[in-house]
Amino acid sequence: MSAYKVVWRGPVHKGSGLGIASREYVKALRRQGVEVEVGKSRKGSSKAGIRKKKTVLIYHYPPHTLNFRKERKRFDRIILNTVWETTRIPDLWRPYMNRFDAVFVPSEQNKRAMRNSGVKVPVFLVPHGVNTRTFSPRNRKLRVKKAKRRFVFVSVFGFQHRKNPETLLRAYWEEFSAADRAALVIKTDGYGKREDERWIRKKVKAYKKRLGIRKKTAPLVIRARRMSKSQLKGIYTLGDVFVLPTRGEGVGLPFLESLASGVPVIATGWGGHMDFLTKKNAFFVRYKLRNPASGMKGKASISRTFSDIFAQKDQRWAEADLGSLKKQMRAAYSDKALCKKKGRQGRRDALHHSWNRAGRTMKQAVEKVIRKSK
Repeated sequence: MSAYKVVWRGPVHKGSGLGIASREYVKALRRQGVEVEVGKSRKGSSKAGIRKKKTVLIYHYPPHTLNFRKERKRFDRIILNTVWETTRIPDLWRPYMNRFDAVFVPSEQNKRAMRNSGVKVPVFLVPHGVNTRTFSPRNRKLRVKKAKRRFVFVSVFGFQHRKNPETLLRAYWEEFSAADRAALVIKTDGYGKREDERWIRKKVKAYKKRLGIRKKTAPLVIRARRMSKSQLKGIYTLGDVFVLPTRGEGVGLPFLESLASGVPVIATGWGGHMDFLTKKNAFFVRYKLRNPASGMKGKASISRTFSDIFAQKDQRWAEADLGSLKKQMRAAYSDKALCKKKGRQGRRDALHHSWNRAGRTMKQAVEKVIRKSK
């Protein structure tokens, strides 16, 4: 066991990407021999009472929610584990960032965002991983009647503006008619009880009408309901290619899960996912960096914007080029052999991005922070 103890506070019980990362980091650290306690340290504990071991708090919640005065009495070091999706962090975070002893982020884009935002404390790159046993080319495909004997585009995302469902839908509708043997299968979720599958379908239908698209298009399948683990795994292997013209990702776990499943991706060429996507496993969509607020108003916005954190004046994220997305989708559709080749490479690449690797990297970073004199 390690000569120090880590207390992990994060959304370990959530089903979100943050929740997955929290759980996997905890398990990975434990496999590296680190003593990890999830949640709060024992009541009444303090530095004086735990001198036998250095105690480190890794905080995986928004930085402004931590009571520094209270926690400095309990822990020898306090580290923020975080992720962000634009070029700069929210204004609300900034006064708190340099009060941590270090910040852990999962991608090079995040390191740049931290530095651009005035973070002066050490920033360590601690990448995410993917479970290549869970996500595998051997997984049984999800059965979708409308996708049978068609070239299948799949996409997995939360129904929010950052994920850019508008450009994905428009590109598909404009590029693929009923004469094409294509299908788009989307797994998505809303944010709140009202944003259920019926609500999302209604939003999508109204958007298509606003665009004036009246021709019969290739099939679109939307799943916005609870799915079993086998169904979630099978939605990736159902696809010939995964597509998401995201505006910003700290990591992009669905991209990693798709690669692990042997399925190449079509992605915007900017974001945390660029740490592991290459021309050998992906098709890249051109983009321009824009202020997030520019696309949140008007007819083109159909999903939750979270404008309070994503629409500040000094922030930028990527707006995918519609024509480039259509071109890449058509290129994938027209060359299934190329998709298979990129998918095989993606699987090989994913094998190098294990959670064990993430755990080793995090352990090394924690130990550097401990050694650093205050």
